[in-house]
Amino acid sequence: MGIINVLEQSVANLIAAGEVVERPASAIKEMAENSIDAGATEITAEIKNGGISFLRVTDNGSGMTREDAMMCLRRHATSKIKNEKDLYAIMTLGFRGEALAAIAAVTEMRIMTARADEPMGTIVTASYGALRDVADSGCPAGTTIICEKMFAQTPARLKFMKSNASETAYVASVMEKIAISHPEVAVKFIADGKLRFSTRGDGNLQNAIYSVFGAFATKLAEVKYSYNGLKVKGYISAPDNVRGNRAMQHFFINERSVKNKTLTAALEQAFRSYIPHDKFPSCVLNISLNHSMVDVNIHPSKLEVKFSDERAVFDVVYYAVRSALENTLARPALDALKKETSRLTEEKLKVVSAFVPKDEPKYDKVKIFDAVKAEEAVKAAPAFEKPPEFAFPEVPRYKIDVDAEEFSTKPVEKGVEKTVENVLVNTKKEEEPDATYYNVRTDNFVRANPSLMSEEEAASLFAQVPPAEEAPPPQMQEEAPLPTEEERAPAVPVRDAKIPGKEAKEIPEYTIIGELYASYVIMQLEDKVLIVDKHAAHERINFEILRAGMERIEPDSQLLIIPESVTLSGEEAVSAAEFSEEINACGFVFEIKDSKTALISGVPSGFDISKAKDMFYTLVCELCEHGGNVEFRRKSIFEAALYQTACKASIKAGRVYDEAMLRYVCDNLLRYDCIKYCPHGRPVAFELTKRELDRRFGRIK
Repeated sequence: MGIINVLEQSVANLIAAGEVVERPASAIKEMAENSIDAGATEITAEIKNGGISFLRVTDNGSGMTREDAMMCLRRHATSKIKNEKDLYAIMTLGFRGEALAAIAAVTEMRIMTARADEPMGTIVTASYGALRDVADSGCPAGTTIICEKMFAQTPARLKFMKSNASETAYVASVMEKIAISHPEVAVKFIADGKLRFSTRGDGNLQNAIYSVFGAFATKLAEVKYSYNGLKVKGYISAPDNVRGNRAMQHFFINERSVKNKTLTAALEQAFRSYIPHDKFPSCVLNISLNHSMVDVNIHPSKLEVKFSDERAVFDVVYYAVRSALENTLARPALDALKKETSRLTEEKLKVVSAFVPKDEPKYDKVKIFDAVKAEEAVKAAPAFEKPPEFAFPEVPRYKIDVDAEEFSTKPVEKGVEKTVENVLVNTKKEEEPDATYYNVRTDNFVRANPSLMSEEEAASLFAQVPPAEEAPPPQMQEEAPLPTEEERAPAVPVRDAKIPGKEAKEIPEYTIIGELYASYVIMQLEDKVLIVDKHAAHERINFEILRAGMERIEPDSQLLIIPESVTLSGEEAVSAAEFSEEINACGFVFEIKDSKTALISGVPSGFDISKAKDMFYTLVCELCEHGGNVEFRRKSIFEAALYQTACKASIKAGRVYDEAMLRYVCDNLLRYDCIKYCPHGRPVAFELTKRELDRRFGRIK
């Protein structure tokens, strides 16, 4: 007897369900995509306990007839495709006809649906793959699908589910992608009775991003680019809004959420010289192309796709992102002043309730709370004895009948000269009753009436005061040490950096206010202040000049007397041989020996052997991993090599340079829009507007 068995239909359905329905998030994704295919403009998804015990998707789409409502639970039953030709240009999100059948195989399902042109709807009940009941029902136009007790009859699958919080996060991620891929659809997501997010469905992508991700949408640059029938539209994060992982990279092909290495590589390559090497950019990008150029039928999850021309897709994404980075991103600004708002907490309300009647609108309860707290603080403060008032000694009153100028210029009798310099006399007119001067010896106030003291009496008084000790001369502040010859850089004339391929703008009027810590230049423009990292700015200027030269001229090769060997894996050796012409065009001369060794006999000019070997191996590894866009791999590697060159050629922080050098940096910072971030991803300048300064000092609100 043979050992090959034909599986029962129920077992086959469970196997298919394992590919399509991995977890509740998979079921939500399939049902929401069906809603979009049905023309829905409103979609509401609700789950409980991560979607395992309950999930519901409601839409206002076209709905189904009674016959279609029963037919949709059968495997490979779909309205999206009809024949083989339709597989080569799939224009809908769902097309396999497996989703609802697979979901019904592992849940208890109810489908309530109605068409707008029919007076009665239909309710279909199924339980773990078996159709239970079909009945007429009164329900609004559209479709509602409820699934309960997922994987209850497949405990082996259920034990691999994560916690409710984790499963809820997976479902939320799916609904977020649905919302931002279709901003024209109002999407609402509810978890355990709480509204997580809701989009307006007004077609504005940035509004949808803000509704889903919140503050992430505040630092975005718009991307809008098209070339040879391929279009890229969406938003990318600013270089100062990057993350430590790729979780916020959202790619869509014809509004279908996908994961693709080509798209990821193009995005990160465009950001290569704008962010640190250990950070990743974020994006929401939709690539529109002919449906025949992409194959979405390679995995049941429909997340992975293949392109007929990967290089064209890479190019359009790279140039779209690069253009946005160079032309639309603003210079980073200092953090804005945040207004502090006082809110009544439960503790405050308890305190205030003792003093203010309930629902009394005319009282400012926040101020009352503050007053109560202040009074409590005073009562709780320890009591201190009041110190005795200081009693000034009695001073005899003398009459001074002399003008201030005359007194200051009149010769003083011998023995009085030293004390006159130490006595301050504040004379007033006779009608002013009191005047005050200091007795330096006692540091006490001396009350005197000028009209009661004569000049002789004043001289006699001064003669009685013992001479005060002469105070040492004030110590002069030490001057900052002058820079040494090594620290002082030679003068550099102010000139245009002349970066090829970059448009030089007219330089606005500005003033260099000064320099902080010999590192940061403060520039004042008409309505803002720039704080410039002189090293980072000069490094970017040098990098742009070097990169422009690299793009104009193909690197030359320098031959080695003794060839260098690089050990490769079998797959890496195949990639190196396949792209040998392109690698040679980068300046390398090599051949493959023994299927696992590359002998390098020539390297690009300007690089030492050890660095050239590392560059060669990196180039081969990237080609092996990402495929055949050698031109961009070459640019990536050579750009990384230019980082150190640009850094060494730049002025250094902490060293003093003359004004001509600083003006060279500042001029080109304002002249070229590309000077915003250094090649390592650090900002070259921060700006602070006059309006923000006025806000910080309370001049405006």
